[in-house]
Amino acid sequence: MQPTEETEDREASPTQVVDSVLHTAITIGRLMRQRVAGDQLEPATYWVLKHLAAGSMRITALASTTQLDTSTVSRHVTQLEQAGLVERGQDPDDGRAQRVDLTDEGRVQLETSTRRRREVLTRSLEGWDAADLADLERLLGRLVVDIESQAR
Repeated sequence: MQPTEETEDREASPTQVVDSVLHTAITIGRLMRQRVAGDQLEPATYWVLKHLAAGSMRITALASTTQLDTSTVSRHVTQLEQAGLVERGQDPDDGRAQRVDLTDEGRVQLETSTRRRREVLTRSLEGWDAADLADLERLLGRLVVDIESQAR
């Protein structure tokens, strides 16, 4: 969906914009799910690790921040724990609860996977001028804020 001179100057309808956003999300999602050498993380577990990078948390808090069902997060955490990428520990505030945290290997895998994802998207933006990049960042940020405000 590369813009052309013909499409750059005409106004887009909300339906056209939504269709373009959906197409973009699907395209990026497909690109992010492709495996490359050295990337061991599934897209869903990447998302869980990304949220744990800020520090340990309970599974219920992790489910809330990832906007995933608690049972789904629990399953991902079990898989990640078996792979040695996260570890469970007792919650110091409540001895009955557990907190999940990244292991050193989990941090390495997260950094590797994040670097790969950035490289893939950076290659897609080669040739864009600074003003277009700034516009894209501003508009995507606005879209995410609006989407997240409606999800609450």
